Amino acid sequence: MNLIKENPLDRMLKDANILVIDDFQGMRTMLRNIIKDIGGIKIDTAANGREAMGQLRGTRYDLVICDYNLGPGPNGQHVLEEAKLNQYIGPSCVWVMVTAEKTSDMVMGAAEIKPDDYILKPINHDTLESRLEKLIARKRTLSAIESAVRAKDFPAAIAACDQRIQERPPNLQEILRIKADLLLDSGRLDDAAKVFDTVLAQRSVPWAKTGLAKVHFQRKEFDTAIGLLQEVIADNRIYMEAYDWLAKVLQAKGDTTQALQVLQNATQLSPNAAVRQKNLGDVAYKSGDLDLAQKAFEKNIKITEFSPTKSAAVYANLAKVYSGKKMDSDALGMLARSKKEFRDDPVAGLETAIAESMVYRGMGQEDKAKEAMEQAHKLNQELGNKVQPALSMEMAQAMLQSGQTEGATALLRSLVKNHHDNPALAAQVQQVFESASLGEQGRALIERSRQEVVDINNQGVSLGREGRYEEAIALLRQAQQELPENETVLLNLCGLLIVHIKRNGPQEALETEVRELLRHAQAINPANRKLQEYSAALAR
Repeated sequence: MNLIKENPLDRMLKDANILVIDDFQGMRTMLRNIIKDIGGIKIDTAANGREAMGQLRGTRYDLVICDYNLGPGPNGQHVLEEAKLNQYIGPSCVWVMVTAEKTSDMVMGAAEIKPDDYILKPINHDTLESRLEKLIARKRTLSAIESAVRAKDFPAAIAACDQRIQERPPNLQEILRIKADLLLDSGRLDDAAKVFDTVLAQRSVPWAKTGLAKVHFQRKEFDTAIGLLQEVIADNRIYMEAYDWLAKVLQAKGDTTQALQVLQNATQLSPNAAVRQKNLGDVAYKSGDLDLAQKAFEKNIKITEFSPTKSAAVYANLAKVYSGKKMDSDALGMLARSKKEFRDDPVAGLETAIAESMVYRGMGQEDKAKEAMEQAHKLNQELGNKVQPALSMEMAQAMLQSGQTEGATALLRSLVKNHHDNPALAAQVQQVFESASLGEQGRALIERSRQEVVDINNQGVSLGREGRYEEAIALLRQAQQELPENETVLLNLCGLLIVHIKRNGPQEALETEVRELLRHAQAINPANRKLQEYSAALAR
């Protein structure tokens, strides 16, 4: 009779891929030995952040134990950010952050990227074993969900959540949260709200109340969303996601002053959240508070030196802030840094060129301003005019300031037609025209452009109803070529193609076309409910 009690971790870790990241050889050896002792076999190690990122790119790890301080270069927070951003790890991976640091700024920053656990040094065998046993047991329930998410099969991922929920596992709350997020991302707002309401009926949970606020935001019920988020913050002062969403809702409502105050409060609590510092800088700059914008952008650049969230837009905006404060040499120096840091990124090149044009114009050097704008125009064309709307508007505004009215008007016309059913964007475009004293011209262009798209869509739908599918498809294909970012055109074309396939039998080329259109539409707006409807119809 075997009286030796089996360690449950032996079973859990036997086939697991494990990575230990620490800049001290002695600590790596100690952690490796502990993990071996509790059942780990396939254990890799990394001595710094860059080495760790290389390991993560090449292997799908089930367990990562990572020190926060990794010497020169990326720290543990940066490594986890990159792993999540590039999907090197999924929901079933256990990530334990280890550190001797106890400062509140560092702890808050690391906590915001949500490692599964946080262990302070010194570490001993029993502590690590106990924590890992609980974490791994909890995470094993997520493997089927992760597989479906990786395959971008969201209905299957939601079904896997439902199966786990029926089993009432210890991490039920985590699975409910994953399911609700999947429903939100799929545009199933009513179903997501039911999950959040079910959780909140049991007790007030900050993630569920924040999630319900997101539902109301999507429905444009801004006041309700604001009330929920304010409740979350009142009850959970350090629940940072609520601050970010509250600022976002306030901005959508047009209350920039309050949004700025919320972001300032949040950055005081957790100053090392890079995206929040960027948002603070953006809102401060738009509000005319150049000192606050400078402080936020400089902080962002400092904390993203080795981070995947490093943004050329921050460098460009900081250059504009310096220009606005007549710090011309600092502005040009920042632009030079941006060109060096992002030399292989054409979108970054476009952002930098637009800012450069504005800086030189502020310095009174019109020839160099025009040269920079010509470079921006060239890059925009190379990118197929497929940049973010905010960047297109910024470029158009710079062109109007330099007297390039025709080119700016064409850019804004394309922007409106690609987003013809977005009144908030139309209002922003109108502001660009107003700033150039072209208000009447802007109103006429917006109305005419929106009506042209409505007419084309209506004509395509009408032809389809008459059974003239080939004509309808040809019309909307042409429209889609001219308006590649127009969600309505994309999905109407998908609908017509699917009907045509169902009436005439399977056609591989058309089915491939529909899948490509759906992928593009999902990139524009993953919450559109027609995505799931059309994907299911194509699969039948």
